Amino acid sequence: MKALVIYSGGRVLVFLAVAALLYAVGLRGLLLAAAALLVSLPLAYVLLRRQRDALAAEADRRLAERRERKEELRRRLDDDA
Repeated sequence: MKALVIYSGGRVLVFLAVAALLYAVGLRGLLLAAAALLVSLPLAYVLLRRQRDALAAEADRRLAERRERKEELRRRLDDDA
C-alpha cells in the first residue's frame, strides 16, 4: 500500500509541476490540463521508474501471499474431507 501512495503522489507532483510550467508559459483552462497530462505521462514514466518497480514488486508479493493462503485453505479442506 505504501508503494501505491508514493507512486500516485509522484504522478500527481509531476503533473502539477508540468501544469505550473505550462501556466507560466501562458496556457490556461482545458488546454492547460490536456497539455499537462500529455507531457506528464511520459515524463512520469521515466522519472518514477524506481517507484513503479517497487509498486510492481509489492503487487507480486501480495499476489504470491494470496495464492499461498488459497493453497493452504485447499489443503485444509482436502484434509477434512
